[in-house]
Amino acid sequence: MNKIPLWTNRRKKTGDYEGFRDKWKQQISHEEGFGQYLLSRQKIDLGQLSRALGEQKETGARLGEILVRHKALTLEQLLLELGGYLGVTKVDLTQVDIDPKVASLLSEQAACRYGAIPVGLKDRILQVAMFDPGNHHYVENIRILTGFEVEPLLADEAQVVTAIKKYLTVEKSIAELSGQDEQECKGIGRINTLDSEEGNDAPTIQLVDFLLRDAIMLGASDIHWEPGETVMRVRYRIDGRLETKRSFPLGVARNVLARIKIMSGMDVAERRLPQDGRSSFFVGGKTIDLRISSLPTVHGEKIVIRILDQDTAQRSLQSLGMSRGVEQSIQRLIKEPHGIILVVGPTGSGKTTTLYALLRELVSEQLNLVSIEDPVEYQLPGVVSVQVQPKIGLTFAQGLRSILRQDPDVIMIGEIRDEETARIAIAAALTGHLVLSTLHTNTAAEAFTRLLDMGIEPYLVAAVLRGVLSQRLVRRLCEQCKEPWHLDPLEKDAMDLPESVRQVFRAKGCPKCRGTGYSGRIGIHELLLYHQDIKDLVLEGQSSGAIEEKAIAKGMIPLRRDGYNKVRQGLTSLEEIWYSTSGIMR
Repeated sequence: MNKIPLWTNRRKKTGDYEGFRDKWKQQISHEEGFGQYLLSRQKIDLGQLSRALGEQKETGARLGEILVRHKALTLEQLLLELGGYLGVTKVDLTQVDIDPKVASLLSEQAACRYGAIPVGLKDRILQVAMFDPGNHHYVENIRILTGFEVEPLLADEAQVVTAIKKYLTVEKSIAELSGQDEQECKGIGRINTLDSEEGNDAPTIQLVDFLLRDAIMLGASDIHWEPGETVMRVRYRIDGRLETKRSFPLGVARNVLARIKIMSGMDVAERRLPQDGRSSFFVGGKTIDLRISSLPTVHGEKIVIRILDQDTAQRSLQSLGMSRGVEQSIQRLIKEPHGIILVVGPTGSGKTTTLYALLRELVSEQLNLVSIEDPVEYQLPGVVSVQVQPKIGLTFAQGLRSILRQDPDVIMIGEIRDEETARIAIAAALTGHLVLSTLHTNTAAEAFTRLLDMGIEPYLVAAVLRGVLSQRLVRRLCEQCKEPWHLDPLEKDAMDLPESVRQVFRAKGCPKCRGTGYSGRIGIHELLLYHQDIKDLVLEGQSSGAIEEKAIAKGMIPLRRDGYNKVRQGLTSLEEIWYSTSGIMR
């Protein structure tokens, strides 16, 4: 992301420092209050001001916060008006490169006390981002503490708090941990067994908590903690792509990884074998489940944390990005009393999320819904979930046999991995149960041949399959910065777009999307509905290509074509469709 220079087009000479400070004080010494200022600029009406002042008197909250909470102003409007009222410049901290050395001119304790962080220093004038720059005492105290003349800037409170954690809390923790490691290296020697306090000290806890909270707030699905030869790097998987966020000395890494293992209930002393664990983390008013796995590498243990937001299990079919035709057909399929419905695609294509959306549609008092997974990622009210545990003999096949004795109406199988599981699933479908499951195939048509390759007889496949949904996840274009892209005739022809479509959109990048041009993801789908022509091809043992051709002739919209439709709607870009459907012919 391109950061803006903080001092662009700013004063060239410092002038008289005292005069500068007096001028700033005069600028913010308005006789009228902020509420009257907003009223005079017709940003709010008298009724809104009266109600806000009444609430302020009762609660002591800031007037601006109350107005934003009551939707009289947006946060952006509030900051612009407050900057004008105080006579200070508004700054977006997501667009500013902050030098850690400048930020450290103010201690973490003072930064938290005054709600401020230094962001720039030039000609002995220190620019300090604050969410209350009108407080004369705070500004004067910062001047005394730092020894520099202070130019206050107005910033969003959340951005200031995040910057303090990033540049002061985290850096302080890293420095303390690095110092501990240096002291240990200079000492008599370290006992080979892990110290009982390792991973439990305050700097380590603060560092791990900050990175977990940061990843969750950014919408990451996974956090990778990867030790290298000289440093450990931390990467977040956001919208399906890995982004490097931090790097630490290996001495810090040891404490950090120990902390994560303690959180997840792993054996901290065992570093030679892979381990799995679970934990939870409270952030943003809700509890996030964490699934943690460790893997020994030549440079030490690597840990990956999968972030499981329970809100994902509450997503509806409408929110998955399905076209109206696909959604309506799926709704009809899940109303079938028996048979198998498969969701296929590679790892990370959102198959489990789709299965939960289908289950959510089926939840009712009249149905017994049971799922068997490895592992259980989400818990959906109204669904009985079974965790596969191969170590004690509870495999998918064994679990399914037991589930069939539990009088189920609908069975969700996390994945059909082998012939034994496939045969039990088919037996369940033949005996009057609706079965939902996943397979790892590229296209919907390949699901039929995949089952045949497992050793399932063609007549069984033809008898139970009701439909196959193939899907991918593509990144959604950022609505704040996407830009038009005019297509030439060759590009239109390649996408089979009508002449009326003259342009699509492509990614650009802005602070809101971290410069990527994308924010969030959306699904592209192809739904192969089972009918007599498909059944005949399966019984004849025809290839997946022949099955796909027949399905398209009968109206199936191929995966890439559905992606092009979403490009046409301005939801994603051509690059995303080409990337996610590489290796698919249609």
